[in-house]
Amino acid sequence: MLGVIFALVSSFSFSLNSVLARRGLARAAASAGAFVTVMIGVPMFLIAALVTGQLFDAGEVPLTGYVQLSAAGILHFGLGRYCNYRAISAIGATRTGPVQALTIPYAVLIAFLFLGETINPAMAGGIALVLVGPAMMVERAPVRAVQGASGTRPAFELRQGEGYLFAGLSVAFYGTSPILIRAALAGNTDLAVLGGLVAYTAAAGALIATLVVPARRELIGAMRFGTVRLFLGAGFFVFAAQMFRFIALSLAPVALITPLMRTGAVFTLGLSWAINRHLEKITWRVVAGILVSVAGAVVLIIARPT
Repeated sequence: MLGVIFALVSSFSFSLNSVLARRGLARAAASAGAFVTVMIGVPMFLIAALVTGQLFDAGEVPLTGYVQLSAAGILHFGLGRYCNYRAISAIGATRTGPVQALTIPYAVLIAFLFLGETINPAMAGGIALVLVGPAMMVERAPVRAVQGASGTRPAFELRQGEGYLFAGLSVAFYGTSPILIRAALAGNTDLAVLGGLVAYTAAAGALIATLVVPARRELIGAMRFGTVRLFLGAGFFVFAAQMFRFIALSLAPVALITPLMRTGAVFTLGLSWAINRHLEKITWRVVAGILVSVAGAVVLIIARPT
C-alpha cells in the first residue's frame, strides 16, 4: 500500500513540475528553464546522497559506470528536459504528457531488437492505444483572441509541428538514458541516489559550458525573479518526484508502480485546467487522447512478460 501511495505522490509531483514549468515557459525560453531546473537538482541530490550515505560508496562504481551515468545525465536531464520543455512551450503540458507515454513502447522496441524479448497480442494492442492517444489530440489550431485589459490579444496558439517533434525527441532521450543507468549500476542498484547525483552533475556541467556563448548568458540573465522562482519550484518537484519514484520501486513491484506513474497525465490535465487554463488549449480531443494513452500504457505494462 505504501508503494502505491508513493507512486501516486511521485506522479503528482511530476505533474506539478510540468504545470509550473508551463507558467515559466510563457516568459522564458526552454533552454533557460532546463538550465535552472538542472542546477537546483545538483545540491538536492548531493544532500540526498549524504543523508542516505551513498556518497561514501562512490568507490563502488567503476570508471566506466561514471562515464555511462554522465552520458545518461546529459541525455536525460540536459537534452531530454530541454526537448520536453520546448514541447510544453509549443503545445502545452496536457498534450505533451501523453506523448511521453511513448517511452514505454520505445523501451519495448529496444528490448525486442537487442534483448530478444517478444511482443504478444495484448502488448501490440497496448502499443496501438499509446500511439493513437497523441494522434487524437492533433487538430487545426487557429489563433484565438481573448479580451484583456489592454484590448484584444492573441491567446495561446498551438505550434503542433514544433511541439510534437520535440516531444518525440524527448521520448528518445528519456527512453535511452535508463539503459545507460542500468548498465552503470549493474550490481549496485542500491546506489540510485548516487547515480542521480552523478547524472545531474554531468548535465549541469554541460549546461554551464554553454555559457561561453554570450547569447546564452544574456538569455539566462534576462529572466525575471518571478520566472526563476517558477523554474526553481519545477526543479524541486521533479527532484521530489524522482525520489518518491525510487522509494515506490523499493516497496512494490515495477509492474504495479509503472502503470500508476502514467496517472500523471490525468493529474496534469486537472492541474492545467485549474491553474494554467489560459496557457493551455484543453478540448474533448485532449481529454480523450489522454485517457486512451493512459489505458494503452497500463495494458502494455500489464501484458509484458516479467
